[in-house]
Amino acid sequence: MRLTVSQVFGVSKDMVLSYIERDQVDAKFKEALEGDKHIIVYGSSKQGKSALRRKHLSEEKEILIQCGPQHNTADIYASILRQFEILLETSSSEKTIKAGEANAGIKVKVKVPFLGEGDGSLGIKGSDAVEKVINYKSIDINLELAQDIGEVIHITKRDKVIVLENFHYLSDEVQRKLAFDLRSFQEIGIRFIILGIWRERNRLNQFNGDLVDRIVEIPVEPWEDKDFDQVINKGVNQLNIRFSDEVKRRIIEVSFGNIGIVQEICKQFCISSKVIGKTENCLILEDIEILEEAIGIKVESYTSRHLRALESIADASRLYERGLFLPYYIVKVILETDIEDLKQGIQRQELHSKIKDVHYRSEDVRPGDMTNLLHGLGVLQNKKSVVPPLFDYDITNRRLRIIDSTLFFFLKFTDKQIILDEIPNPTEYL
Repeated sequence: MRLTVSQVFGVSKDMVLSYIERDQVDAKFKEALEGDKHIIVYGSSKQGKSALRRKHLSEEKEILIQCGPQHNTADIYASILRQFEILLETSSSEKTIKAGEANAGIKVKVKVPFLGEGDGSLGIKGSDAVEKVINYKSIDINLELAQDIGEVIHITKRDKVIVLENFHYLSDEVQRKLAFDLRSFQEIGIRFIILGIWRERNRLNQFNGDLVDRIVEIPVEPWEDKDFDQVINKGVNQLNIRFSDEVKRRIIEVSFGNIGIVQEICKQFCISSKVIGKTENCLILEDIEILEEAIGIKVESYTSRHLRALESIADASRLYERGLFLPYYIVKVILETDIEDLKQGIQRQELHSKIKDVHYRSEDVRPGDMTNLLHGLGVLQNKKSVVPPLFDYDITNRRLRIIDSTLFFFLKFTDKQIILDEIPNPTEYL
């Protein structure tokens, strides 16, 4: 079957053939897999977190959980147990009072597969077929206790790593609970790989300082120009084509350090150049006009998503008291800030000053209002269905960051004033 462009370039749930290994990322990840610590893989959207996991961890060796905003720890642990083939029979909520505090738990009866006396294989006479006999035993556990979950998993004797994808979608409360449970799981010998969209180190340590020396953190950023060059070269070699040096420079220039953008532009450039698969004769693609056309197509593909996301965040202003409309003003400041400054993130105090400079009630914007806004930014984006999130507040460095680099790409080739004019100004309705 002829090799297609989509198999070589682009953002896909399957591994693309232009994937390259980087020593500071892939080598560290493979080394961590051989250890006994939890692994935290983090970075901006579309920077290769899932691809890294798929490259080095087979499906047979993992239990995969796709986290969502509505998930709590009980939901996550129930899914983990089901994938370990542990059957949940009954459940009931239970609340007990102990030392003046209310401790809620979810009691369940589970059936755990195990090999004991009398277990084994049944052979059929005159046939090579073998039927394996699996026995189960029932155990009562609390679905919200990591110790209970770990103990029943150990009974199955299955050595699998638990992967939590999209960890950033979980509420802060659930992330905090899991951060504390991770210590228990690590002591029991059950390992997790956590993938999340954020850019600062020690994200989980903020929730639980005891995780120090119990986790390995692997940032997938930054991507360097030489990495992108290797990706492009590997891909075009697969397709028996070549990109001119000018084309490669332009692709890397507009990518804003995002491998997803590089992959998508390479794919679209091939398609726009009428290359849909591996060519019989080596072709050199060097038409800059076609490349700019491909870039325009990708800008258009991001326009609807980003415009809707910015409008949704700005519209959340009505959820805030005192009529300050801070989500609208945070969008306004971002659209009026130079892209090069946005790439470094906006320091909290600077953001506060910028908002006061353009706010219709500047003296009423207090530091506490900024705290509520920035600390609740993740929840706000979840509520407004901004998936993946555009912004993240780095609590450690007190800096607002754009964590979806495709937004930089979109803003680079779009008139930001036109975008701002299209977003309703809530003060106009006062």
